Amino acid sequence: MHTLTKAEETGQIVRIDCMYCRITHRYRCRDLLQLCGDVPIDEIAPHFRCEKCNHKDYLRAVFELPRGADTGKLRIRKLVRIKTVRKPVWKDDFF
Repeated sequence: MHTLTKAEETGQIVRIDCMYCRITHRYRCRDLLQLCGDVPIDEIAPHFRCEKCNHKDYLRAVFELPRGADTGKLRIRKLVRIKTVRKPVWKDDFF
């Protein structure tokens, strides 16, 4: 099974396309390893939501091997930090 670790070793990147609004983003495998773990390509898209249309159901992830001619031309998103949001969950109880 081809996972993110194997793709990183071969120099591949991940391309995520939104089939609804036709937007594409590319990511480094090492960055996605921190978010998703060492998963196959089929399990990457459910971790994302399209920033343009806010849909999750229309995302598709594929591995892509950049060619030499693509060097310096492909826009690749770089993970800067992971922000954790603390959200309280309340339950009503009797006094």
